[in-house]
Amino acid sequence: MPTRSRLIALVAVAAAAVALAGCSSTAPARPVAAEGTPAAAPADHTKPQVIAIGDSIAFGKGIRPDEAWPALIAAQHGWSLTNLAVSGSGFVKPGWNGDTYREQVDTALGLHPDYILIAATRNDREQSPALVTSSADELLGELHDTFPRARIIGITTVWGADAPPPTVATVNAIVEKAVTDVGGTFLDIGYPLAGHPELVQVDGIHPNAAGERIVAKTIEDRLAPLGVTS
Repeated sequence: MPTRSRLIALVAVAAAAVALAGCSSTAPARPVAAEGTPAAAPADHTKPQVIAIGDSIAFGKGIRPDEAWPALIAAQHGWSLTNLAVSGSGFVKPGWNGDTYREQVDTALGLHPDYILIAATRNDREQSPALVTSSADELLGELHDTFPRARIIGITTVWGADAPPPTVATVNAIVEKAVTDVGGTFLDIGYPLAGHPELVQVDGIHPNAAGERIVAKTIEDRLAPLGVTS
């Protein structure tokens, strides 16, 4: 039979093992990025910094990231882009990963942008206008207060090949007011893809690479008279 001293030693070892196991089970695991979450390229701080906040069209769903309109705008002006857009998201509507524009703005607040691109989105067209208004006012206010020298550039909803419902105009008006209330620039780009199924993917919603180029060119045409340069 084990001696008394040996029993004491065994009990001590067992207690230590339990304590270690308890620590590892209660310690929070470091969160990892969800599969498919885009990783932003390292920012080139020798260039003006631009952040994009938006939906799947700003993200570039179904095409390469460098073919999405924020990337095309950044390349045109020589800006370094951090694209925070999430597919399916809006000011109120959660995206595929559960994030709204709230989480995108939270990330943006830790960066140092010279320009902020923010898009109204079709994803909010069925949401409560009061909630969209509240969120847009709050988030644009935070962006302006945190980055008073950054230029905020908003755009209207990028729609697909069909005719948009009236609720899209409601969302556009809400976001326009939120952007202009903080001194930002809001661009009405119309619906350049409407009636052009050749410019969208098979879902009829998301621009293909050619469609994204049309969207970017339309934005550039609105920016040019405003003197926005690199």
